[in-house]
Amino acid sequence: MQQPRNKQGKFATDRPEPRDAKLSLRIEASVLAKIQAIPDWQEKVRSLLYELVEPE
Repeated sequence: MQQPRNKQGKFATDRPEPRDAKLSLRIEASVLAKIQAIPDWQEKVRSLLYELVEPE
């Protein structure tokens, strides 16, 4: 399924703020492989990061 794009050719989103910032971490290759084996791992990692910064 192709992602919808806006007039500038960027991916369109219905979120209030686009996810266009990048975060880079150095971890062991074995840990990365285990993370990437988790279904929908990107969204799960984002959720964990949001939990760290969101006020309770």
